[in-house]
Amino acid sequence: MSTNTNKGSLVAERTLKALMLFAKSKNILVSDVAASLDISLAASYRIIDTLSSMGFIIRNEDKTYTLDPLNILKLYKMIEQDLRKAARPVLRELVTDLDESVYISILNQGRNFMYIDKEDNPAPFKWSTTIGEVLPIPAGTAGKTHLAYLVKDLPEAEKDAFISELELKPFTKKSITTPEELKKSINKILEDGYCITNSEQSNGVIGIAVPIFKWNQDQVVAVLGMHMLEANFSEEKLQDYVAKLMKGSKKISESIY
Repeated sequence: MSTNTNKGSLVAERTLKALMLFAKSKNILVSDVAASLDISLAASYRIIDTLSSMGFIIRNEDKTYTLDPLNILKLYKMIEQDLRKAARPVLRELVTDLDESVYISILNQGRNFMYIDKEDNPAPFKWSTTIGEVLPIPAGTAGKTHLAYLVKDLPEAEKDAFISELELKPFTKKSITTPEELKKSINKILEDGYCITNSEQSNGVIGIAVPIFKWNQDQVVAVLGMHMLEANFSEEKLQDYVAKLMKGSKKISESIY
């Protein structure tokens, strides 16, 4: 009985690992699964057949496999609902504590991110995001934070290749426009544990953001951030802003998954 249980756990683990391969590559061959998981082609075919029969992946004409967007979207929406439910009271609390607009964003198809909820500062003069707006990484504070943790564990060569392929748009005169600048910036985010930008995406706007980790701290699932007009920013209050955002991030993390 114990042997069968262990075998079943191993198969389940391999199947989930195979599914996670699609986070790095859109199209995958059965041989890619075998090589990545260090298993036989026969075992890889069984895993692919299982994922295909359950509707998670579909077979393409070139014999590669791709995630089935319909079923993945269902899971995605469930996660989004959990995040928004957990984030809502935290966003309201942060607006009161910070007196500035706050938001939560998630990665959207790997190279973009999307705002999924926000709470605006009630003051007449403020900076606000738009729920549902999709922007390319590494646009602004949220985008760079998503990017930093997306490439964090990649080998240096893969990290450099990923960054060099990104389109770096000059939104303002302060926007990062070279891979070298971007890599330096995301390394600082990982070192500090938060991101701060000044007019990189919109002139006169300060952004501060922190990651929201999965409950066991092994994966970033969203980004919590704030926007404020540059005129409202005080360097002396930066660490207080960061501390409050990190406290909010921890609350959200403990409430999901």
